[in-house]
Amino acid sequence: MSWNPNQGQDPNQPSQYGGYSPPPQPQPQPTDPYSGQQPGYGQQPGGQQYGGGQQYGGNQPPAGGYQQGGYQQGPYGVPPGTQSPLGPTSMGMSPNVEAGLSYVLTWVTGLIFFFMEKQNRFVRFHAMQSILFFGSLTVINIILSVIGGFGVPGIGLLVALVSWAVGIVGLVGYIVLLINGFQGKYFKLPIVGDYAEKYANQGVSGM
Repeated sequence: MSWNPNQGQDPNQPSQYGGYSPPPQPQPQPTDPYSGQQPGYGQQPGGQQYGGGQQYGGNQPPAGGYQQGGYQQGPYGVPPGTQSPLGPTSMGMSPNVEAGLSYVLTWVTGLIFFFMEKQNRFVRFHAMQSILFFGSLTVINIILSVIGGFGVPGIGLLVALVSWAVGIVGLVGYIVLLINGFQGKYFKLPIVGDYAEKYANQGVSGM
């Protein structure tokens, strides 16, 4: 048998200490991942492993793929592309939006939407109710201001109390009418609502 000097000492030859030396044993690979040793066979730096189809570390895609956003609804719960149950409008906006906007600047926006909207009776009703309700309060405040300007003794306190009551009624009415208009509810005030309902049907196209 030939001896190769690159393979170390021939196990069949006697060692320098006498006898035969055992063949070299393979060194066990360290199992501690933090030992600083190079990864063994079947592994790559970064925690990736060949075989088994499983990868540890690195960037993983989210489970279930990419998530898509849910179905978006239009304003006030009306799905886009569908017709509002309150009917079409000649101004191109949703009927509940037009009804709510007719109360925003009291009787001023009421006049705008009453004369601009020629098709939807729901919008015209709220616009006319805004005109009649807030217009009446405005007239009352003007009258109270004129009376208070006369300077009659004892009248000033009465005018102030009536003006305060009118202001409270106007504020509560403004909030209630604004909310019901934007929610698309056919909310009708006493007396004023009857006249608004009567005048809302006048001048509607198709009648």
